[in-house]
Amino acid sequence: MATWRDGPEYAPHERPAAFVVPPTEPLSAPAPPVRVIEAAPAEEPSFTVPEGAQPDLATLVPAAAPGRNPTVPFEVVTAAVTSGGPWSGTTGATAERLPTQPFTAPGPPLAGYLAVQPAVQPNAQVNPAPFPAPNTPQWFAPPPETRVPAPPPPVSIGQIWQAATPGVLVPLIVGMFFSWLSILMLAISFALSARIAYRRDAIRRSYVVALILIAMGGMLSVLADGYSSDLLFEALSASARAACVVLPFVVGLIVGAALRAGERPDRAG
Repeated sequence: MATWRDGPEYAPHERPAAFVVPPTEPLSAPAPPVRVIEAAPAEEPSFTVPEGAQPDLATLVPAAAPGRNPTVPFEVVTAAVTSGGPWSGTTGATAERLPTQPFTAPGPPLAGYLAVQPAVQPNAQVNPAPFPAPNTPQWFAPPPETRVPAPPPPVSIGQIWQAATPGVLVPLIVGMFFSWLSILMLAISFALSARIAYRRDAIRRSYVVALILIAMGGMLSVLADGYSSDLLFEALSASARAACVVLPFVVGLIVGAALRAGERPDRAG
C-alpha cells in the first residue's frame, strides 16, 4: 500500500487528523531473479589445421634496423615548388629553383606604364637636434619652436561704452548728479542691463549687491530716526546715488575684462 512517504502524488486530498500505521504487515522484498546458465555444448569443438606451408615465425619479427631521426629534416630533391617550370625561369624537369627566385614568371618591365613618383620626405624630424652646450648663449635661449602667446588686444573706452550700452551707463551718470532721481535712474539702468552681451551673471550680481546695500541703508535710517517718509527717501536716495557712482566703473571693468579675454557675446534669451 502506497503512503504519503512515496511521493506527493500519493498524499491525500484532505489533510488527515493523524497519520496511523496500517495494521497489515509490509510486503517482503522480492527474491532476486535466478541466473540461468547456458548448458555446455554436447560436442567438443574442433579446429581445422591450415593447409599449405606456413611462414616461419622468425620471419614475422620486425627488423631491428634504425629508423628515421626525427630531428633531421627531410631531404627533397625535386618537388612541385622546386622543379623546373614557367615559375622558376628554367626549363627541364630536373632544374631546381633557388630560394631567392619568385614563384611567378617575370613579365615585361613596367617602366613605361607607371610614372616615376617623387620621393616623399617625412614631415617630422626623425632625429632631433642635440642640446646646446652648457653656459652658452644657446643654452639660455628659449627653444626655437616655443611660441610666445600674443598679448591681449588693447580695449578702448569707446569699445567698452558700446559693449556696456549707453542705455545702462547714461541713467547711472544722471543719477550720479541728481540725487532725487538716483532711485529711478538706478532702476532703469538695472532693467536695461539685460542688453549687455558680456558676463551677464556678473553684472546682474553687481546690481543685486547694490540693491541690497540700498535696502540696508533704508533700514538703518528707520531704526536710527524712526519711520519718516522724508528721512527714508533721503537715505534711499543717498545710497542709490552712491551706487550710481560705483556701478559704472564696476560694469566697465567687467565688460573690459571680457573684451580683453576675447570672449564671445552671450546668446540672448
